[in-house]
Amino acid sequence: MTSRIIYLVICGIVLGGIIHIASILMIPALGSKDAARKIIRSSPELSFTKIDSGSPLQLAATDPFFEMAVCRFSLDENGILVSGAQTPIFWSASVYDARGQVLYSLNDRTAIANRLQLLIVSPIQMAAIRQIQPDELETSIIVETSERDGFVLLRALVRDRGVTSEADAFMESAKCETYRPVAPQS
Repeated sequence: MTSRIIYLVICGIVLGGIIHIASILMIPALGSKDAARKIIRSSPELSFTKIDSGSPLQLAATDPFFEMAVCRFSLDENGILVSGAQTPIFWSASVYDARGQVLYSLNDRTAIANRLQLLIVSPIQMAAIRQIQPDELETSIIVETSERDGFVLLRALVRDRGVTSEADAFMESAKCETYRPVAPQS
């Protein structure tokens, strides 16, 4: 009788351990997909949408010291140009695929001249751009990806919750638009 109780207790502990380890290993996969899925479904394409308490894109556990906006894109025919005004505040931009995996990330310190100028293209579009050699190649950070759909998450630091004008101005200046390369005039 006691050996049977010990056997059942050991089986219960092993089963509980397996369930515990499996649930911990599933958290990253399920957690990132939920936010990415919500962004892909709820945000308009090629337009920055603010993520805040009144937005349909309100996400759990957002940092209160950052203003955030997201732009969904699709690389069907053309590349995407993400740009913003030069600003003294800290900002970061991250490019994600539709599954929520980070493809590229930059901030004001790693950008060219502290300015947001990001060109997202497919390998085929990149080959065409290399032949044309447009002026944007000199001032843009280029992200080449084989992922068709994705989104850009833009964050701007709010130094003081009472004074959000710098962050608001930067977010208002941010653009996410279709990029059609033009050969430079000689």
